[in-house]
Amino acid sequence: MKRITPSLIYSLVVSLSVFSSACFSPSESSTTPISAVVTKKVTFTDIPSASGIEKVENRYYVIGDDSPYLFTLNEDFKIIAKTKLLEPKEVADGRIPKSVKPDLEAITSLSIEGETHLLILGSGATEYRNKGYLVPLDRGRLGHVRSIDFTALYQALQDNQKVTGSATLNIEGVAANEEFLYVLHRFSPGGQNMLLLYAMEEIIPFLMGLSPAPAARHIQPWALPDIENIKTGFSGLMPYDNGQLLFTASAEETPNAILDGKVYGSLVGWMSPDFAATDAQKPQQIAIVTESDGSVYQGKLESITLVEPLTEGGYQAVAVADSDDGRSELVVLKLTF
Repeated sequence: MKRITPSLIYSLVVSLSVFSSACFSPSESSTTPISAVVTKKVTFTDIPSASGIEKVENRYYVIGDDSPYLFTLNEDFKIIAKTKLLEPKEVADGRIPKSVKPDLEAITSLSIEGETHLLILGSGATEYRNKGYLVPLDRGRLGHVRSIDFTALYQALQDNQKVTGSATLNIEGVAANEEFLYVLHRFSPGGQNMLLLYAMEEIIPFLMGLSPAPAARHIQPWALPDIENIKTGFSGLMPYDNGQLLFTASAEETPNAILDGKVYGSLVGWMSPDFAATDAQKPQQIAIVTESDGSVYQGKLESITLVEPLTEGGYQAVAVADSDDGRSELVVLKLTF
């Protein structure tokens, strides 16, 4: 594995040099070194192509981009349940073929009339990827799965060149707080990384089948640094306090939003969106994900969830990675910002 060498640090610093010098730290410490270090890995052969993870109370909920199931894990990362989200037309070795897969890429928890739900989104990159799912969650028990057709909402985004440019729509992350739903569109050649903002008062009636798809309140481009001269694209998102967001991104050498490619590494960073700004925004803090020996973690992180603050400072987080070969990796990270 490639180590964090002076040349790699220089490359990242050059990429970051256009970024704001303002220093944001969730731990309110501007002197803490920026790092995201892998402390544990768990490989799953029963979860194909993990693409999203969300922690609610003492359970982790995991989706795969070519799996028909929502997997429930306990705090020891053991699979304790799986809930079928859809009935696929084709399945081979537990995976839905790429040509017809739903490409479930994003998951978040949100409150609807005081009840916690899991919202799961397809990427929107093909007609088979326009579905989403809403699953009520009552004290760890999953309720009836509601299928949602996102075709109208996604088509409006695809047709908006401000969102997609000349590329294909590729939704990769979602996060919710009491007021807003944040949605990430991932860079692919011809486009750029975008953050979309929906008002909860408008998106919830749509999710419940009570109103047409709303328009995004704001559409905002984001500039991320390269890794090894490969552009990085958003891959996951979760909310933090006061509108701040924790995101993952990865560098994958691919010509479009559908095909897989060589992965050069992943990033973790903090965003503090300013929707009054007109220019591309820049994350306040970014870290290349590394192994404990300092080498670059070569996996493609797809999603992240914070677990708890650490007594020695920083946070413990859990992320998932898709190896593109049917296996999945769960990664425990120590974050210091």
